[in-house]
Amino acid sequence: MTARSLSRLEFLYALAVCAYPRSFREAHAAAMRQVFRDALADNDFPRLRFLLIALRDFATSLLKEHLAMMRDTLTRPALAFNALVLAGIATVLALFLYAIPQQVLRQGANDPQLQLAGDLAGKLEDGATPAEAVPATKVDMARSLAPFVNLYDDQGHPLLSQGVLNGATPAPPKGVFDYLRSHAEDRVTWQMWNGPHRVRIAAVVLRVQRVGDSGPGFVLAGRSLVQVEAREEQVRQMAALAWIAMLGMILLGAIGFGWWTRKAA
Repeated sequence: MTARSLSRLEFLYALAVCAYPRSFREAHAAAMRQVFRDALADNDFPRLRFLLIALRDFATSLLKEHLAMMRDTLTRPALAFNALVLAGIATVLALFLYAIPQQVLRQGANDPQLQLAGDLAGKLEDGATPAEAVPATKVDMARSLAPFVNLYDDQGHPLLSQGVLNGATPAPPKGVFDYLRSHAEDRVTWQMWNGPHRVRIAAVVLRVQRVGDSGPGFVLAGRSLVQVEAREEQVRQMAALAWIAMLGMILLGAIGFGWWTRKAA
Protein backbone atom coordinates (compact mmCIF):
# COMPACT_ATOMS: atom_id res chain seq x y z
CA MET A 1 0.00 0.00 0.00
CA THR A 2 1.49 3.35 -1.06
CA ALA A 3 2.11 6.34 1.17
CA ARG A 4 -0.61 8.21 -0.70
CA SER A 5 -3.11 5.45 0.06
CA LEU A 6 -2.14 5.49 3.72
CA SER A 7 -2.63 9.25 3.92
CA ARG A 8 -6.05 8.88 2.30
CA LEU A 9 -7.07 6.23 4.82
CA GLU A 10 -5.92 8.43 7.69
CA PHE A 11 -7.92 11.34 6.25
CA LEU A 12 -11.05 9.20 5.89
CA TYR A 13 -10.69 7.90 9.44
CA ALA A 14 -10.29 11.44 10.76
CA LEU A 15 -13.53 12.38 9.00
CA ALA A 16 -15.28 9.30 10.40
CA VAL A 17 -14.24 10.21 13.95
CA CYS A 18 -16.25 13.43 13.54
CA ALA A 19 -19.40 11.25 13.73
CA TYR A 20 -18.81 10.65 17.45
CA PRO A 21 -20.50 12.91 20.02
CA ARG A 22 -18.63 16.16 20.63
CA SER A 23 -17.62 15.39 24.21
CA PHE A 24 -16.20 12.02 23.16
CA ARG A 25 -14.27 13.58 20.26
CA GLU A 26 -12.73 16.21 22.46
CA ALA A 27 -11.50 13.55 24.90
CA HIS A 28 -10.40 10.76 22.55
CA ALA A 29 -10.19 11.85 18.90
CA ALA A 30 -6.49 12.66 18.90
CA ALA A 31 -5.55 9.37 20.57
CA MET A 32 -7.81 7.39 18.20
CA ARG A 33 -6.20 8.96 15.14
CA GLN A 34 -2.71 8.27 16.52
CA VAL A 35 -3.55 4.60 17.22
CA PHE A 36 -4.97 4.26 13.72
CA ARG A 37 -1.86 5.86 12.22
CA ASP A 38 0.48 3.60 14.20
CA ALA A 39 -1.46 0.48 13.24
CA LEU A 40 -1.31 1.38 9.56
CA ALA A 41 2.45 1.83 9.84
CA ASP A 42 2.87 -1.70 11.28
CA ASN A 43 3.83 -3.80 8.25
CA ASP A 44 3.75 -7.06 10.24
CA PHE A 45 -0.08 -6.96 10.60
CA PRO A 46 -2.17 -7.63 7.43
CA ARG A 47 -3.72 -4.31 6.50
CA LEU A 48 -6.95 -5.78 5.08
CA ARG A 49 -7.57 -7.66 8.32
CA PHE A 50 -6.76 -4.54 10.32
CA LEU A 51 -9.18 -2.42 8.28
CA LEU A 52 -12.00 -4.94 8.81
CA ILE A 53 -11.35 -4.98 12.55
CA ALA A 54 -11.15 -1.18 12.66
CA LEU A 55 -14.43 -0.88 10.72
CA ARG A 56 -16.20 -3.30 13.08
CA ASP A 57 -14.88 -1.57 16.20
CA PHE A 58 -15.73 1.85 14.78
CA ALA A 59 -19.36 0.88 14.09
CA THR A 60 -19.75 -0.74 17.50
CA SER A 61 -18.24 2.09 19.49
CA LEU A 62 -20.08 4.76 17.46
CA LEU A 63 -23.44 3.16 18.25
CA LYS A 64 -22.48 2.67 21.89
CA GLU A 65 -21.42 6.30 22.37
CA HIS A 66 -24.51 7.73 20.68
CA LEU A 67 -26.77 5.50 22.78
CA ALA A 68 -24.93 6.66 25.89
CA MET A 69 -25.37 10.28 24.82
CA MET A 70 -29.07 9.66 24.16
CA ARG A 71 -29.44 8.04 27.58
CA ASP A 72 -27.72 10.94 29.30
CA THR A 73 -29.82 13.41 27.34
CA LEU A 74 -33.19 11.78 27.93
CA THR A 75 -32.56 11.16 31.63
CA ARG A 76 -32.13 14.84 32.35
CA PRO A 77 -35.03 15.47 34.80
CA ALA A 78 -36.61 18.49 33.12
CA LEU A 79 -36.37 17.05 29.62
CA ALA A 80 -37.64 13.63 30.71
CA PHE A 81 -40.57 15.20 32.57
CA ASN A 82 -41.59 17.33 29.59
CA ALA A 83 -41.30 14.36 27.24
CA LEU A 84 -43.47 12.23 29.54
CA VAL A 85 -46.10 14.97 29.77
CA LEU A 86 -46.19 15.29 25.98
CA ALA A 87 -46.37 11.51 25.62
CA GLY A 88 -49.34 11.47 28.00
CA ILE A 89 -51.08 14.19 26.00
CA ALA A 90 -50.39 12.27 22.78
CA THR A 91 -51.88 9.12 24.33
CA VAL A 92 -55.04 10.94 25.40
CA LEU A 93 -55.40 12.50 21.95
CA ALA A 94 -54.97 9.09 20.29
CA LEU A 95 -57.63 7.61 22.58
CA PHE A 96 -60.03 10.40 21.63
CA LEU A 97 -59.18 9.91 17.95
CA TYR A 98 -60.38 6.33 18.34
CA ALA A 99 -63.18 6.65 20.90
CA ILE A 100 -65.15 9.49 19.29
CA PRO A 101 -65.42 8.01 15.75
CA GLN A 102 -65.99 4.54 17.24
CA GLN A 103 -68.94 5.78 19.27
CA VAL A 104 -70.36 7.67 16.30
CA LEU A 105 -70.11 4.55 14.14
CA ARG A 106 -71.62 2.29 16.81
CA GLN A 107 -74.51 4.61 17.65
CA GLY A 108 -75.19 5.21 13.96
CA ALA A 109 -75.52 1.45 13.50
CA ASN A 110 -78.83 1.63 15.44
CA ASP A 111 -80.53 4.16 13.17
CA PRO A 112 -82.38 1.77 10.78
CA GLN A 113 -83.43 -0.45 13.68
CA LEU A 114 -84.95 2.47 15.59
CA GLN A 115 -87.24 3.18 12.65
CA LEU A 116 -88.08 -0.48 12.00
CA ALA A 117 -88.84 -1.26 15.63
CA GLY A 118 -90.91 1.87 16.08
CA ASP A 119 -92.91 1.31 12.89
CA LEU A 120 -93.58 -2.34 13.77
CA ALA A 121 -94.62 -1.49 17.33
CA GLY A 122 -96.98 1.16 15.98
CA LYS A 123 -98.63 -1.29 13.56
CA LEU A 124 -99.14 -3.89 16.27
CA GLU A 125 -100.64 -1.42 18.71
CA ASP A 126 -102.94 -0.16 15.94
CA GLY A 127 -104.39 -3.66 15.63
CA ALA A 128 -102.30 -5.34 12.93
CA THR A 129 -101.62 -9.05 13.37
CA PRO A 130 -98.00 -10.29 13.59
CA ALA A 131 -98.38 -11.96 10.18
CA GLU A 132 -99.48 -8.64 8.67
CA ALA A 133 -96.80 -6.57 10.41
CA VAL A 134 -93.72 -8.75 9.99
CA PRO A 135 -92.34 -9.17 6.43
CA ALA A 136 -92.24 -12.76 5.21
CA THR A 137 -88.66 -12.63 3.87
CA LYS A 138 -86.06 -14.38 6.03
CA VAL A 139 -82.68 -12.84 6.89
CA ASP A 140 -79.70 -15.03 7.74
CA MET A 141 -78.20 -13.20 10.69
CA ALA A 142 -74.77 -14.79 10.14
CA ARG A 143 -74.45 -13.80 6.47
CA SER A 144 -76.75 -10.94 5.55
CA LEU A 145 -76.23 -7.25 6.23
CA ALA A 146 -79.96 -6.56 5.84
CA PRO A 147 -81.93 -5.33 8.88
CA PHE A 148 -84.63 -7.62 10.29
CA VAL A 149 -87.44 -7.64 12.86
CA ASN A 150 -88.45 -10.35 15.34
CA LEU A 151 -91.44 -10.65 17.67
CA TYR A 152 -91.37 -12.25 21.13
CA ASP A 153 -94.17 -12.94 23.60
CA ASP A 154 -94.24 -11.68 27.17
CA GLN A 155 -92.01 -14.54 28.34
CA GLY A 156 -89.43 -13.82 25.63
CA HIS A 157 -90.33 -16.76 23.39
CA PRO A 158 -90.18 -16.17 19.62
CA LEU A 159 -93.52 -15.63 17.91
CA LEU A 160 -92.70 -14.54 14.38
CA SER A 161 -89.40 -13.48 12.90
CA GLN A 162 -87.37 -12.41 9.92
CA GLY A 163 -83.95 -12.93 11.49
CA VAL A 164 -82.83 -16.55 11.77
CA LEU A 165 -79.60 -18.28 12.76
CA ASN A 166 -78.99 -21.90 11.78
CA GLY A 167 -82.62 -22.09 10.68
CA ALA A 168 -84.02 -21.09 14.09
CA THR A 169 -85.08 -17.83 15.72
CA PRO A 170 -82.69 -16.95 18.56
CA ALA A 171 -83.76 -14.88 21.55
CA PRO A 172 -81.63 -12.27 23.29
CA PRO A 173 -80.62 -12.82 26.94
CA LYS A 174 -83.48 -12.86 29.45
CA GLY A 175 -82.04 -9.78 31.14
CA VAL A 176 -82.95 -7.69 28.11
CA PHE A 177 -86.64 -8.55 28.52
CA ASP A 178 -86.47 -8.04 32.29
CA TYR A 179 -85.02 -4.56 31.75
CA LEU A 180 -87.83 -3.67 29.34
CA ARG A 181 -90.54 -4.50 31.86
CA SER A 182 -89.68 -1.18 33.52
CA HIS A 183 -88.24 0.68 30.49
CA ALA A 184 -89.64 1.46 27.07
CA GLU A 185 -86.54 0.76 24.99
CA ASP A 186 -83.16 -0.96 25.10
CA ARG A 187 -80.24 -0.76 22.66
CA VAL A 188 -77.86 -3.69 22.91
CA THR A 189 -75.01 -5.42 21.13
CA TRP A 190 -76.31 -8.96 20.80
CA GLN A 191 -73.61 -11.60 20.49
CA MET A 192 -74.14 -15.20 19.37
CA TRP A 193 -72.09 -18.01 17.89
CA ASN A 194 -72.57 -19.68 14.54
CA GLY A 195 -70.30 -22.69 15.01
CA PRO A 196 -66.80 -21.27 15.55
CA HIS A 197 -67.81 -17.86 14.16
CA ARG A 198 -69.04 -14.99 16.28
CA VAL A 199 -72.18 -13.12 15.18
CA ARG A 200 -72.70 -9.61 16.57
CA ILE A 201 -75.95 -7.75 16.06
CA ALA A 202 -76.83 -4.12 16.76
CA ALA A 203 -80.32 -4.54 18.23
CA VAL A 204 -83.08 -2.18 19.34
CA VAL A 205 -85.74 -3.81 21.52
CA LEU A 206 -89.09 -2.24 22.41
CA ARG A 207 -91.83 -3.26 24.83
CA VAL A 208 -95.30 -3.32 23.19
CA GLN A 209 -98.62 -3.73 24.95
CA ARG A 210 -100.25 -5.79 22.23
CA VAL A 211 -98.77 -8.51 20.00
CA GLY A 212 -101.80 -9.96 18.25
CA ASP A 213 -103.84 -12.15 20.57
CA SER A 214 -100.92 -13.01 22.84
CA GLY A 215 -101.06 -9.84 24.90
CA PRO A 216 -97.93 -7.80 25.67
CA GLY A 217 -94.64 -8.67 24.06
CA PHE A 218 -91.41 -7.37 22.60
CA VAL A 219 -90.25 -6.09 19.21
CA LEU A 220 -86.61 -6.54 18.23
CA ALA A 221 -85.00 -4.91 15.19
CA GLY A 222 -81.39 -5.71 14.38
CA ARG A 223 -78.67 -5.94 11.78
CA SER A 224 -75.15 -7.31 11.53
CA LEU A 225 -72.24 -5.26 12.86
CA VAL A 226 -69.72 -6.74 10.40
CA GLN A 227 -69.25 -3.58 8.33
CA VAL A 228 -69.41 -1.25 11.32
CA GLU A 229 -66.73 -3.24 13.15
CA ALA A 230 -64.55 -3.26 10.01
CA ARG A 231 -64.73 0.55 9.98
CA GLU A 232 -64.02 0.65 13.72
CA GLU A 233 -60.88 -1.43 13.08
CA GLN A 234 -59.76 1.06 10.42
CA VAL A 235 -60.28 3.90 12.89
CA ARG A 236 -58.30 1.97 15.53
CA GLN A 237 -55.40 1.44 13.14
CA MET A 238 -55.34 5.10 12.10
CA ALA A 239 -55.44 6.21 15.74
CA ALA A 240 -52.59 3.81 16.56
CA LEU A 241 -50.51 5.15 13.67
CA ALA A 242 -51.19 8.71 14.78
CA TRP A 243 -50.14 7.79 18.35
CA ILE A 244 -46.91 6.18 17.15
CA ALA A 245 -46.17 9.18 14.92
CA MET A 246 -46.74 11.62 17.81
CA LEU A 247 -44.51 9.59 20.14
CA GLY A 248 -41.85 9.45 17.43
CA MET A 249 -41.97 13.23 17.00
CA ILE A 250 -41.72 13.72 20.77
CA LEU A 251 -38.72 11.38 20.97
CA LEU A 252 -36.93 13.06 18.06
CA GLY A 253 -37.73 16.48 19.47
CA ALA A 254 -36.38 15.51 22.90
CA ILE A 255 -33.20 14.09 21.38
CA GLY A 256 -32.73 17.12 19.14
CA PHE A 257 -33.39 19.63 21.91
CA GLY A 258 -31.15 17.72 24.32
CA TRP A 259 -28.35 17.59 21.77
CA TRP A 260 -28.70 21.30 20.98
CA THR A 261 -28.70 22.37 24.61
CA ARG A 262 -25.70 20.13 25.41
CA LYS A 263 -23.82 21.63 22.48
CA ALA A 264 -24.73 25.16 23.53
CA ALA A 265 -23.52 24.46 27.04
